[in-house]
Amino acid sequence: MLPSRQSSLANLSAIGVRIASRMVDESLPGFWASRIALHPENPFIRTSSGFISYKDVDGLTDRVAETVRAQGVEPGDSVGIQLPSGTAFLVLVLGLAKAGARLSLLSAGLRGRSLRHALMEIPTKLVFTTQGSALSIGELDHFSAPPLVTFSDFEDAAPATSETQWLAIESWLATSSDANKPEARISKTPPDPQPEDILFYIFTSGTTGLPKATQCSHRRYVSSIITEGALFDLTAEDRMYVVLPMFHIAALSAIGAAISVSASVFIRPKFSASQFWSDVRTQSLTALQYLGEILRYLLAQPPSPQDRPNSLRVMLGAGVTKEVWLEFEARFGPVQIIESYGSSEGVIGIFNADGVPGSVGRSAPALEERLAIVAYDVTTEDLERGPNGRLVPCSEGQPGELLARLEDRSQFEGYSSAEATAAKLIEGGLQDGDLWYRSGDLFRQEEGFYFFVGRLGDTYRWKGENISAQEVADALSSLDSVAHSVVYPVNVPGHEGSAGMALVRLEHNRTFDGQRVFNALAAELPVHALPLFLRIGDGKAVLTETYKVGTSELKAKGYAPELTNDPLYLLDRQARAYVPLTQAALRAARLPPFTSRQPPTER
Repeated sequence: MLPSRQSSLANLSAIGVRIASRMVDESLPGFWASRIALHPENPFIRTSSGFISYKDVDGLTDRVAETVRAQGVEPGDSVGIQLPSGTAFLVLVLGLAKAGARLSLLSAGLRGRSLRHALMEIPTKLVFTTQGSALSIGELDHFSAPPLVTFSDFEDAAPATSETQWLAIESWLATSSDANKPEARISKTPPDPQPEDILFYIFTSGTTGLPKATQCSHRRYVSSIITEGALFDLTAEDRMYVVLPMFHIAALSAIGAAISVSASVFIRPKFSASQFWSDVRTQSLTALQYLGEILRYLLAQPPSPQDRPNSLRVMLGAGVTKEVWLEFEARFGPVQIIESYGSSEGVIGIFNADGVPGSVGRSAPALEERLAIVAYDVTTEDLERGPNGRLVPCSEGQPGELLARLEDRSQFEGYSSAEATAAKLIEGGLQDGDLWYRSGDLFRQEEGFYFFVGRLGDTYRWKGENISAQEVADALSSLDSVAHSVVYPVNVPGHEGSAGMALVRLEHNRTFDGQRVFNALAAELPVHALPLFLRIGDGKAVLTETYKVGTSELKAKGYAPELTNDPLYLLDRQARAYVPLTQAALRAARLPPFTSRQPPTER
C-alpha cells in the first residue's frame, strides 16, 4: 500500500523547508568562497593516508586560476578536461571556474570520430588531458588541436594516488613557463562569473550516436547541489563516496552536495564492486550517489562479513528496481535509498522521499501542476494527438511520455545546438500558448507516485503488438535463476517491427534451463511478449562509463553468434523451451540470420 498523499506532502514539505533555508543565488566560485569562510580547516578530499583540507584546495585552485589566465584563458573561454576522475580533475574544475572559464567535460575514454565531434562542438582554448588521450587528439583527421596540458603519471589513477595527482598539478604549476614570467602575471583579477554564466558543458548521447553538449549555468549547478545536500540530509561530518566518472553530472552533483555543507569526499576513479565495502569501512563513508548497475554488481558479489554492519546510511540515484531495492536492504542493512529522476539537461526533478521501492517518488506540489504524462504511439514513434490536434493525457496507470510545462524558454538551458534544443520543446501541446519540455522517457502514475517504464524506443512492436521492454525485463528478473536482465529490440531481416531480445545474467552457480525459463515467462507474459532471443552473459563487455548496459551495442550485434562469445538461445514455441541458437534452429523457426537494419516487408 502506497503512503497517503498527506504523509507524502509532509515529507516533501520538510525537505522543501530545508532546501529553502540553504538556497542562495551565486556562482560556483562565490559559493565556494562562502564555504571556505565558514570551515577552512575541514577535511575536503580524503585519501588513503589522511585528508586535504578545504583551505589547501582553495589555495591550489587560486594558483590554477592565475596560471590559466596567464596562459591566455579569458572569462567565457572554454577549456576541456579529459582526465580520469580524481583529485586533479576536481582541482581543475574549481580553479578553472574561478578563472571564469567554461568547462568542456570529456570522457577519458572518448576517441576518434566522437572525440573530434566533441572538440568541434565546443571549441576550446586549452585541454587538460593524459598522454594517451593527447596522442588520440593529435591523430584526429581534419582537426587542428588546441594547446594541450598533458599529465603522464596517473593514467590509471587509484585512490592511493590522490597525493600523486595533487603533486602532478603542483608540478604543472611550477613548470608552466608562462606563469613564471613576471610580465605574464595578471595585475588585476577579473570578477567572479555571474550566476547566469555557463559553468560547464556535459556531453550526452545523441540519436545519431554522436554526443550532444548540454550546458549548465553556475546558478543551476549551485542550486542543484544545495538541493541534493538537503535531500541527503548531509552535515559537515558526512563523507561522500564518489565512484562515478567526473565528466558526468551525477559525480559532480555528489561532490557539490558535500561542498554545500563543508563535508568531505573520497574519490575512487573507477567503481570496484570487490573494493566497495572495504572503502566504506576504512574511510567510514556515509553517503553515495549511484547509477545504473552499481547496486546490482554489489549484490552479485559473494556474501562477506564486510556486508554489515557498515557506515553507509544514505544513497541517492536512479535505476534501482523494486526487486534490487528490497534485496539490497535485506543483505546490507537499513541504508536509506532515495530513488530519483532527472537529467543533465532537463528541467524535471522528482525524488522518492517516502521509501516506496520501485518508484521515483511523488512530485512536490509546486511541480505537480507542471507535469503531464501523455500518450505515445510506438508505431509512429510520436506523441498521439486527439481530434482537436492536442496531446492526449494518460489515465491512471497508463504509460506515456513525461512532459514538463515551462513558463518560458529560458527555463530550459538546452544544448549548444539550437536545433537539438528545439527538438525537446513542444508548443501548444495541451492548450494554446503552452510550452512543454519532452523528457524522452515513459512513465506511469499510481496514486500520485511516478514509476519509470522505459526510454522512448525501448517499447517496440512485433507481430502487430506493442511490447514494453521493461515489463519483459521485470518478468525475467523475477526468476530465481536470473540475477538481472536487459531487454531490447533487434532487427529481424524481412520482418516488420523489431523482435525482443534479452541479455540475461544468471545467479552465481546457476545454469540455464530453457524449458523452465519458457514456462516461467509464459505464466507471466502474453505469448507475443516472450523475447524471441536470449543472450546469457554478465554484460560487462557492453557496460558504459556510467555503469549502464549499452543497448546500442547489443542491438548492433543482435543475435549473430559470430559477434559474441556469449551463449545464444532461440524461442521454440513447439518445444515450449528456449533452445540453443544454431543455423538449423533458425531455419526451423523460419528466421533469417542476423544482419544490420533492412527495410521491412510490405504490408
